[in-house]
Amino acid sequence: MNYLKLVFLVLFVIPSVVVGQKVVNSNFLGNWANPGTGAWEYGFYEDGAVAFSDFWKYKRVEYGKKRMEVVLENGNQTIALKIKQGKNGNIFIARDGAKGEVFRPCDGKNFVAWVGVDTVSFSKPLVTTDTVTIRGYIRNLDKVTNPVLRGYTFTCSYNGLLGEDGGEIVAPIDSSGRFTLRFAVSAPRQVGLAWGRMWKNIIVEPGETVLLYADASDWKAVPNVSKEEMINGKKDVLFMGKNARFHQEYTCFPYPLWMRDMYELREIARSDMEFLRLAESDYLKSVACFDSICGKYPNLSKRCREAIENEWKYYFAATLMQNRFNLGRRQRFEPEYMEYVNTHFSVNEPLCYFITQRYSTFLRDYTGYVDHQKFRYVEGMGMAYIPDDRFYEALRRLKEGGRFEELTTEDIATCENINRKILDLSRQQTADTNAFQAVIAGNSMLYGKLNAYRSMPEVREQEEVITREYELLLYDTLVSDLLLKELCYAQLFMTGMEYDHKPLLPGMMKLADARISNPILNRKVKETSAVYQKIASKKLAYEASLIDVGQFSHISDADSLWQALIEPYRGNVILLDFWGSWCEPCKNMLALMGDIEKVFENEKVVFMYFAYSSPEEAWKNVIKEFDLTGKNIVHYNLPPLQQQMIIEKMEVRGYPTYKIIDKAGNVTSRVLRYPLRPQSVINEIKAELERE
Repeated sequence: MNYLKLVFLVLFVIPSVVVGQKVVNSNFLGNWANPGTGAWEYGFYEDGAVAFSDFWKYKRVEYGKKRMEVVLENGNQTIALKIKQGKNGNIFIARDGAKGEVFRPCDGKNFVAWVGVDTVSFSKPLVTTDTVTIRGYIRNLDKVTNPVLRGYTFTCSYNGLLGEDGGEIVAPIDSSGRFTLRFAVSAPRQVGLAWGRMWKNIIVEPGETVLLYADASDWKAVPNVSKEEMINGKKDVLFMGKNARFHQEYTCFPYPLWMRDMYELREIARSDMEFLRLAESDYLKSVACFDSICGKYPNLSKRCREAIENEWKYYFAATLMQNRFNLGRRQRFEPEYMEYVNTHFSVNEPLCYFITQRYSTFLRDYTGYVDHQKFRYVEGMGMAYIPDDRFYEALRRLKEGGRFEELTTEDIATCENINRKILDLSRQQTADTNAFQAVIAGNSMLYGKLNAYRSMPEVREQEEVITREYELLLYDTLVSDLLLKELCYAQLFMTGMEYDHKPLLPGMMKLADARISNPILNRKVKETSAVYQKIASKKLAYEASLIDVGQFSHISDADSLWQALIEPYRGNVILLDFWGSWCEPCKNMLALMGDIEKVFENEKVVFMYFAYSSPEEAWKNVIKEFDLTGKNIVHYNLPPLQQQMIIEKMEVRGYPTYKIIDKAGNVTSRVLRYPLRPQSVINEIKAELERE
């Protein structure tokens, strides 16, 4: 055999064999879909492969010019593949000796023309906890050079079962572009996936495994990319797993950026119905977009249609009901407004609660509006909760339980009747003191005696239980589905603890046990109560930060009170924070203040916090939770009338509100927004410190 023949045999006849190396014939690199279904089934890359929702290593690679034989390895599992090059860029893959099937190249930038009709619906909502696994491969990660994009992590964010923040799970992406993360969910749940400058939302089920592919060459850094491109731009993203078709279709739907929120619409609308028509116009534009895509891709899965249709529908519904926060003194929408809401939307859609993030917002605000008679407009505060007096019902229950033998049921009934008449006079804003005295008449001693029971802890606890029973009655009236009703019950207990910032007392825990039979929901409520119990048990690190406001009780005008409050701190720059224990944005911002305070520990700076309408226990628990005490920190919780004097003097219009006071005690013109960027707050304080 001469030399030329030997070279020919080595190059073209005898196949190449590679073991344990990252070498694959370039003709077969990329992602491959089964044209019979449209599903992505294989991915071959320089340093490994994906198949069957998992990562595989190359144990053995043998290839010629138009073929390749590969043995894939994953732990103790192996797969033998014979791959041949076909026509029109397609390939044939035969697995473990079976007959070869045609596969075509694919990407995730467009809707896939799926073969066949997928009529699978979402299963009936159940609350059962299981783990979700998300694996992923980010290709071309080594080609990313922009330092802004080189934070090689993958983030999954989601809300909890009861609307609480489920937090973020961050998984490192290894040098080969792979990651794995796991988290527990108790029902179908929308989760946000983020990596580089790319975001996608998917809906996962308990126990599901998802494999995701993305191409890092699609990453773009701000400001080189618009909001439209960042959210709706076509990106090479693929899914593998039992719900891959649904995930692929769901992520390819454009997000309706043209749907304006409540804040945008209220700047334009001059009436309730104009607000509704503007929001409706945005929604109908979304419906037209939805219909157009469904018409172009008639085989879209039933779940994708259900999820998108309800997501956009209840975005619209939630926007309409959030408009109640613009009502102010009026308290009620125009009749046609609620007729429209009641005709088009339902508060009995348990599936929507799980698959549509906006549904729980709609449900919360709808039931809140229906319950609006417990609210009235208070000058300087806005809509304030005015509960009915549950005191006498609490006395009756405690007496029936063996307490307060010295009281008779007639005594309680007499004083309850007196109190009802006094409340009626108060609501009529009657200024005639003789009218009040006439109501009490000869029962002043008895009325005073019973009112002395109001401060007793057991009475106050019973009042809270009765109030919560009336709140639960609202859901009993409006919601018929048992699971959705218990979700609403549990959410009410959770939000109540967040609002009051304290654990459930024994009577309230007993009520929760009686109303919430689902063990997962019941456990969530108890776990949250335990968190607040732990906070309440903490010691204040520096008790002197909480100022005894009794020393100011004799001051009855705003100017004198203000001067007394800041007098001890003249010569310092003061950062004022007006907040409330009931205010969620306030507490979110308080969590950021600790790092800012540490910067100025040894400077002539004082952080002064004014609580508004915050019960003593809740006020202290918030301070404990965020460790907001120290030598340069001052907390005031004034009596209601003095609180009102200060917020009117300082022109507080919302919460939280921040102001900077100079060393001479004057309010500066410096404008402070929420301290989402702590460095901007630090810079403003430093600038005031340096000013002569």
